[in-house]
Amino acid sequence: MQFLKDNKRLFYALLLLPLFFFYLDRQIMLWLRDFKVDHPEVNLFLQGIDPIVNLLYNASIIMAFLFIVLKAFFRADLVKTLFYGIITTSIAVQSKHLIGRTRPKLGYDTVFTGPSLKYVYSSFPSGHTTFVFMFSSILSYYYPRYRLLFYGIAVWIGLERIEDNAHFPSDVLGGAILGLLIGRFILYRFAKMSPRVRIDNERILL
Repeated sequence: MQFLKDNKRLFYALLLLPLFFFYLDRQIMLWLRDFKVDHPEVNLFLQGIDPIVNLLYNASIIMAFLFIVLKAFFRADLVKTLFYGIITTSIAVQSKHLIGRTRPKLGYDTVFTGPSLKYVYSSFPSGHTTFVFMFSSILSYYYPRYRLLFYGIAVWIGLERIEDNAHFPSDVLGGAILGLLIGRFILYRFAKMSPRVRIDNERILL
């Protein structure tokens, strides 16, 4: 399948997840905890920008729907792509309730409890990160000039989820990979659905 070949690097990156699950996650979270204790002024600053990051995430959701509404008569291809991306991502991130990974708030050990609807058992993958990387992947295709801005915001939001003790690094890594794959798959499929969209491998790949 051509899509698998074009995105093999992302699939290879998935092989790093066990390393994070059973070693790096705990080490990074412990380092981050100690860093905050040793540098209270930095911790205070990070807490201060939390609302900004949350605003950026919420704004990305709102912007996506605004694109759908405002571009309906001008860029039907963008509207459909974002629509499919949002629906697919919304379904995909529900896998976290089947996996049942405990969040860092309950401890830094890797624990998978299985199916659960409780918030504290829905750590992997990060839903926030999945959505923003899906948005970044799609919007970067249509507006390549702003690619660095889109991905910069996505990375910032992902790192904030770790700093806020809401997710492990592997949750964010998994969410980023999942979001990129969803965005690229939607673009890949959409190229076959509409002649208005021309997607070549160089623009699909980062």
